[in-house]
Amino acid sequence: MKKISLKAWAAVALCCAMSAGNAAADVNQQELDMLQTAKNVEIASQKITKAYFYKQLDIRADHAGKDLQDSIAQIKRDILTLHEGIKGNDKEAKNIAVFLSYTRDELDKTITKPYSKEVGALMIDFSESLLEGADFLSTRHSKDKGPEAKMLAEVERLLFLLERVNKYYIIHKAGFKDYNNVVQLEKAVQDFEVSLAKVNAYGGYPDETKESVTKINQFWPVAKEFYLGVQQNALPVIVLASTDKLEKEVRTLESFHQSQVVK
Repeated sequence: MKKISLKAWAAVALCCAMSAGNAAADVNQQELDMLQTAKNVEIASQKITKAYFYKQLDIRADHAGKDLQDSIAQIKRDILTLHEGIKGNDKEAKNIAVFLSYTRDELDKTITKPYSKEVGALMIDFSESLLEGADFLSTRHSKDKGPEAKMLAEVERLLFLLERVNKYYIIHKAGFKDYNNVVQLEKAVQDFEVSLAKVNAYGGYPDETKESVTKINQFWPVAKEFYLGVQQNALPVIVLASTDKLEKEVRTLESFHQSQVVK
């Protein structure tokens, strides 16, 4: 029998190591993709209901209608991706994905009904149900991630919180004045500031991205006053414009961290 040289053994070992490394990288990328998709559902869960109420109240109705249509299409794609991405015998995650699909179907049926207080209440419930399911899955896929992936999740949390604050603002204006809705709005404002502090502490932004961080910090105190004035003022157009302005800058941070994660 021919003896295999030391060099040959080394080559085999290197190939095995590279294959294992590639497999690990593929698994890690799949986990990141699932995390990103679940975060997208969290954001859309708030945006759909926010846009629904703006449209029903005939406030920036064209803008709201497009946001509503785009967000529903996005959440359908994302929930399908979550279904396809659940591997193995993770029964709990599969059940959550089924629940998300069911809630999305019920939302589709409800959104076409004539508006009433009861229909509006259902839209608020669907928003929270979609959020709870998506949060479960994002938590499942957020463990042991590197610092850049964690920062990406933190920036996406800013987007989610902006949509959540604006949702609670507009449903208050639609007559859902339960004090718990005000509490939820105030908590989202506080949570935004916690995540913004983490962004401010990050030291790796290039100059162009730093400019967006500066703009967020400059405008946030103004937007915060609008949001927290929910019980005193009726400024839904200004609040929507403020949310859009902040989200535009946060999207710049999101793009930067996405590029860092895939390196």
